[in-house]
Amino acid sequence: MENYSEETQALLQRIDAMKLEIDALRPIKPEQEARIFQKFRLDWNYNSNSIEGNKLTYGETAAFLMEGLTAKGKPLKDHLDIKGHNEAIDFLLALQRKDSELTEADIRALHTMILVEPYQNEAQTAEGHPTTKTIRLGEYKSSPNHVKTATGAIHYYASVEDTPIMMRELIEWYRENRDTMHPLVLSTLFHHRFVGIHPFDDGNGRMTRLLSNLILMRSGFPPLIIRQDEKSEYYGVLSQADVGVTEPLIQHFAERLIRSLETYIKGAKGEDISEPTDIDKEIALFVAGFSEEEIKKEAISEDNFVTALMQSFPPLLYAFSKQEGKINSLFFDNIIKVRFVVKNLKDDSDTAWSSISELSSLPASDIWTYWMHNNTFLERIIKYYRDNYTVNRMLRIVVLSEHSAFKANAAMETVNGYIVLDFYRGEYKIHNAVNEFYITKYYKDKIKDEEVTEFISSYFKTLMESITNSYRNATKAKE
Repeated sequence: MENYSEETQALLQRIDAMKLEIDALRPIKPEQEARIFQKFRLDWNYNSNSIEGNKLTYGETAAFLMEGLTAKGKPLKDHLDIKGHNEAIDFLLALQRKDSELTEADIRALHTMILVEPYQNEAQTAEGHPTTKTIRLGEYKSSPNHVKTATGAIHYYASVEDTPIMMRELIEWYRENRDTMHPLVLSTLFHHRFVGIHPFDDGNGRMTRLLSNLILMRSGFPPLIIRQDEKSEYYGVLSQADVGVTEPLIQHFAERLIRSLETYIKGAKGEDISEPTDIDKEIALFVAGFSEEEIKKEAISEDNFVTALMQSFPPLLYAFSKQEGKINSLFFDNIIKVRFVVKNLKDDSDTAWSSISELSSLPASDIWTYWMHNNTFLERIIKYYRDNYTVNRMLRIVVLSEHSAFKANAAMETVNGYIVLDFYRGEYKIHNAVNEFYITKYYKDKIKDEEVTEFISSYFKTLMESITNSYRNATKAKE
């Protein structure tokens, strides 16, 4: 064993003894092996990304990996970081199974996986001034990536020109020492050398933690996890290694590998490998499955119902009225009807629907003005809500646009367009009753301009198809 202190040698001896204990427990049941590695995977994904500033909680990380659930309000990049890191772990496992030589191509492929897609990142010039750079996948750095430390000093990494040479030398060093150096020491020193090169514009921390664990896993060890709350100590021992004092870093890694080995042994024996804080993680996992809007959304009330009708719907009607005028010019008769309907949600039959009332012959040219400024109409919709809403009912308001007596062919059938509002307990939906285009909103959420544009486009596309087909049929019949 290398010429290390008694403390370091004792740690390495304990690691070897624990590995022998695991080997003696083999074969381990597949379901136990899967349970053990699932814990390692979640801890590894969460902590390695958290160290780099990822804002997803442990529960949100677990929810995203296990269920594909994204945390509302968290950046897409945070989810992509977790997704990429998780796929990179799968790639490491494939490399481990193949037992092939580790190459620079593997390292670049790994980098492509963890970053997922190119992006802009804040950076510093050689003089420490702020700038931005495009982060490219699987490519060594194209400009210096020095960093300013907490003391204001500049920490220099390998130059752009030296990076390819130093990466080749790192791979050669690894191959020369892998059969003679203790796997934990080899993994630790490889980790530090990789950090010193900092070969990529971004993602170097996650990369070196992945690669150093690959070295351990190839020697039959589980991955070691540096936890987010150990970040300061981790950076501290890395700094000591920068000036040639590597034992603190080796001891730091050894202690974390022992922690992983303890988990592995407990799991292999069928013991509980959960932690006291796991209930917090379990709750966070469950809550992370729901968006912030879902948790905070309000139930329908008279105020919410009226607000949706008098604030969110008018922008849609305004855009509708502007386009409707172009259609109206093709017909002699154009009228608007508003129907008030109720559906019994506990009844799936046709009798579930009840028509309550109808307003006929409204001004087709300006339904928006009528909707907004007719007090009688406002009183009517309030009464409709009070008389009919219960938790087991859906309220439906249908705006029917009826076009008849086509000027170019009087034999053409009447053409109708529909704007439908469905009011449920926790949300309301706007659609045209024909195609699958829906706008779903929570109460007090206003409709967006882009939603209005998309809905109106969909509505009039459907209406024009009806007009075109009716005209074609009427023309054929006339012939």
